[in-house]
Amino acid sequence: MTFVETLEKLSNACGVTGREDEVKELMSKFLKPYVDEVKEDNLGNIIGIKEGKKNAPKVMLAAHMDEIGLLVKTISKEGFLQFMKLGGIDDRVLLAQKVMVYTEKGPVHGIIGSKPPHIQKEDERKRVVSYDELFIDVGAATSEEAQKMGVKIGDPVEFDVRFAKISKNIVIGKAFDDRSGCAVMIETLKRLEKTDCTVYAVGTVQEEVGCRGATTSAFGLCPDVGIALDVTVAGDTPGVKEIEAPIRLGKGPSL
Repeated sequence: MTFVETLEKLSNACGVTGREDEVKELMSKFLKPYVDEVKEDNLGNIIGIKEGKKNAPKVMLAAHMDEIGLLVKTISKEGFLQFMKLGGIDDRVLLAQKVMVYTEKGPVHGIIGSKPPHIQKEDERKRVVSYDELFIDVGAATSEEAQKMGVKIGDPVEFDVRFAKISKNIVIGKAFDDRSGCAVMIETLKRLEKTDCTVYAVGTVQEEVGCRGATTSAFGLCPDVGIALDVTVAGDTPGVKEIEAPIRLGKGPSL
């Protein structure tokens, strides 16, 4: 499997923070051929261990598996879902997003809506609509109908965006923060045939709500060196000054 194919599988998987099961399964599968052992700790972090020489330094690579998302907070009597945000989500990107509600009966499609602009007052049209004024429409006419579809309070909601290649070297998708880091970590282990150091490849959970998995795994493993693999802002887009974001796509990694 190529790097891009690995990234596609990871990007399309659902892993809303605290509900990373689908990604954990993939991470275990992808790491297994290149390490001596794969295990899961009590919080849910996936740890691949490549043994080195006795008394050699221990190096921990960490990339978080979770993604930002939403959580069903209430279901109105008309069948609309109110939600809370999981992680740092800009309210400006929420309106009209297609989403997927993950229920015990399977995924349910939905779309985020708001009060129509046609009937908004002038001051309402001039401001960003807050997330708590939005709702998810899953096509249900009543609360009971939504519940029959499997929807319940506490269900995770992900953005319904599929991976795609849009040019020779550019791909788009959801959760590149930080499935791209996960893919880089897998590729690193794939290329690392021999090493004196013991290497821990850790897919961490719940980064988007406080770096919880990284904290517990680091204390649990006590590595001599820790390297976090994550994303940052690229500055090669309109309106961004180089001093604000000097990173450019295709110019290699940043430290």
